[in-house]
Amino acid sequence: MTKQIHERQKEIIQKQEILDIAKDTLKQEFIGIDKVIDEVVDAISSWYLFPDLQEKPVVINLWGLTGVGKSSLINRLAQLINFDKKYFHFDLGEGESRDWNIKRKLEEIYENVNGYPIILALDEFQHARTLDETGKEIDKTASRIIWQLLDSGIFQISRHSYHLEELYDLMQKLRYLLKNGVCVSKGKVISKKEYFIEQMDLKNQYMNYEDSEFKLDLSNVLFIPTSYYEAIFSLAKEQFSSKFEVGEILEELNGYGTIKYLFDIFTIGNSPKPVDCSKGLIFVLGNLDEAYTMSNNYNPDMDADEFHQQSMKINVPIIKRALKRRFRNEQIARLGNIHIIYPAFSKNSFRRIIDLELSKIQEKLFHHQKIKLEFDQTIHELIYKEGVYPTQGTRPIFTTIHQIVNTKVGRVFTEMILNNLFASKIVFRAIDDKIIVDYFQSEEKIHSLSILQQLNLENLRKNKQDDVQAITAVHEAGHAIISIILLHTVPEVIFSNTIEAGTAGFVYSKFKWNYISRKEITNRLALFLGGLAAEKFIFGEENVTTGAEDDIEKATNFITEMLKQSGMGKLPAAYHNKDLHSRNYIYDENDNLGKEAEAWISKALNLAENTLKEQEVLLLKMADYLSDNRTMNKEQLSQLLEKYAYNFEFETLIENGDLLFYRNQLKEKVEALSEKTGNILSMDSFEISLNKTFGNKI
Repeated sequence: MTKQIHERQKEIIQKQEILDIAKDTLKQEFIGIDKVIDEVVDAISSWYLFPDLQEKPVVINLWGLTGVGKSSLINRLAQLINFDKKYFHFDLGEGESRDWNIKRKLEEIYENVNGYPIILALDEFQHARTLDETGKEIDKTASRIIWQLLDSGIFQISRHSYHLEELYDLMQKLRYLLKNGVCVSKGKVISKKEYFIEQMDLKNQYMNYEDSEFKLDLSNVLFIPTSYYEAIFSLAKEQFSSKFEVGEILEELNGYGTIKYLFDIFTIGNSPKPVDCSKGLIFVLGNLDEAYTMSNNYNPDMDADEFHQQSMKINVPIIKRALKRRFRNEQIARLGNIHIIYPAFSKNSFRRIIDLELSKIQEKLFHHQKIKLEFDQTIHELIYKEGVYPTQGTRPIFTTIHQIVNTKVGRVFTEMILNNLFASKIVFRAIDDKIIVDYFQSEEKIHSLSILQQLNLENLRKNKQDDVQAITAVHEAGHAIISIILLHTVPEVIFSNTIEAGTAGFVYSKFKWNYISRKEITNRLALFLGGLAAEKFIFGEENVTTGAEDDIEKATNFITEMLKQSGMGKLPAAYHNKDLHSRNYIYDENDNLGKEAEAWISKALNLAENTLKEQEVLLLKMADYLSDNRTMNKEQLSQLLEKYAYNFEFETLIENGDLLFYRNQLKEKVEALSEKTGNILSMDSFEISLNKTFGNKI
């Protein structure tokens, strides 16, 4: 007993070492997700160390943007802990073959590792949704097995084997032969052997060549031909230790005993298979647009650090709220409470990923060609500028590296052969739209090769300095000035020329408070309309362009939501349109809210126009700069403000929105009450529910 305990302890120590090594290896191979790796390895440790104690599957959810390494992390983890042969990946995407692939994988589990510790990955889990965008239930019968898997890990799947029909036909034939005088003992035919062989069409199997002629060998005629053993075994694998056992059992039976045995096999084969994944480790992998609200922004001009900071604010309650848009409550409960949230990659992470991929290329080429390969910093910068789409993860980077580096390697070495070069080092660098390859012998440059490089993004980033950029410069300057003057927030960046399709430019501001009060509604509306007001002021009303279309729609949506849903109108009530399912909403028959919204918009447009007129010098200086330069950052904006803003104080800018008004107002009221009553009421002796009204939570 002591020896068993010692062996068990030794096994646990060895497994813990494997986990520690796996964690370190993953951190070397995957950039920017150290915290995720720590959480994943910690979450699997109990399952990995003590699988026999597990009665239900361990479910671990990984959520993140596309291309952040969810699937590849789990694939690599399975390899590092020696589970790659017991790892099953399910793609729950919307492909036509999805259900067939799920069924095939479950068959594989049943046949090979049923009841043993395994790893399963349910990838693209967001597509397994059971509620549509309106909250209506979707009938997905095939996905029910997934929810059984997440619940207990034990479920049944239909066998649907073609061997069933084969076995049924065999039983019918054998019954007929037994009725017609065929006798069987210990699995062999002992009477009417030739008749049996003829009816079963087995002449080729029992034919012997003797004395220059063919004769039947009747010495050992099996009642069940060996060609049927595979079918019998596959229909009831759980009944046998090996295929050889099929023959051993049949050799002990007479004719009708064989028929009964085959019927038992047929019954087992026709019943559902009990699949046991209760000792499994299940990874749920998905992209939740409802939580990662930046996921639909494909603009490569956006700062990766901004998206990274936004993603760091996503927590488990936000994830569960997003899941409620796609799944029923009891289904969300089956996902458990281990939700590991991937951050969007920061600029530093993207640069480290580029460094890592280039170093892999260097290692491979040195291994195969014994030539040192170097990449100038200009190559790193070009890959970043061409390959980084902040919300699309690593995939665009890998394809960009392939386009800029891998596709050139063949030509680089061909150049060496054609020019009879003996280089010890090759250096890649980028100049404008060319990749320059320098060949060195020791430290002496002996040759250079120039290769034209198609630039998909950098060419689009070039200043146009045309009418469109001038219009955009004025438009975005208008937004920026309203943000500064009326909302006391200097934008992080302004673009007057951007790569994103359908967008000429944009202003990105980060407001420091997380609520909207009534007093700022007009200012927010003015922000939406600032671009239109700036165009009108600089170019004249007859020259206003359609570029404000999106702004106008956003302004209209904003004010109608404030009035209809947020209670900011004359009456704090929720309103809805008549033709929608609006039982719990008020119908505004006379369109009073529409008229009220128009009044707000008119007031906001007038405010924007007056503000921009007052800041005319600042507007012109800012727009002039942006008409020649595609971007302006926060520091440059601050310098313009200092020089040209009218009647503006930097102290009015809001850098911290946590303590602007509400807490101080509350404390002042409490202090005033204390002075009035002569004492401060203590709440320690009271037990009060502030959310309780007539027994209902509000």
